[in-house]
Amino acid sequence: MRFWSERLPYLEDFARSHRVLHLGPGRHEWVGVSVDIARDVRPDVVADLNRPPYPFRDNSFDAAYGFSIIEHLDNFFGVFADLHRVLKPGGFVALLTPHFSNVSSYIDPSHRLHLSVRSFDYFVEGTSLYDSYGFYSGARFRVRERLLMLQPPWNHVPGLQRAVNLRPDVYEEHLCYMVRGAGLYIELEAIK
Repeated sequence: MRFWSERLPYLEDFARSHRVLHLGPGRHEWVGVSVDIARDVRPDVVADLNRPPYPFRDNSFDAAYGFSIIEHLDNFFGVFADLHRVLKPGGFVALLTPHFSNVSSYIDPSHRLHLSVRSFDYFVEGTSLYDSYGFYSGARFRVRERLLMLQPPWNHVPGLQRAVNLRPDVYEEHLCYMVRGAGLYIELEAIK
């Protein structure tokens, strides 16, 4: 996978045959139960995603999709704890967010989080961040898909994006401000 959009057909098909929670879709139409704070966009449920618990029963969704929303929230651990709660066993979260080295991560004053490909490792057993700081949350996830996308023209350099995804720690610590990231796409499966 070179671009997150390559995963869209799967996500759209999955949403047609499963119960999916769509977080903060704004004006974008999607299959599933939409939840947004803005009444003007007519979501199925009006709720502030920064204030869990969400008005859904435990184990009620097969997946939760959040495209360009997680960076607007400041309750990172609370959000993931509640997503974990509302997902069925084996359910997953699919997220798209700007990479912290992308200038657009900082241009939008409503962005509260500037995320790394490793930010989600706090929930993933066996990672160094989980080993050191896994106590921040009881929610546990397994990485299904993870893609750090580079900004043009770097995303067209043969093999470069693949190399970055093989060693994102090296990229983020040494190269990301020269070869800028565009965004992160991640799917996390709930471990229950």
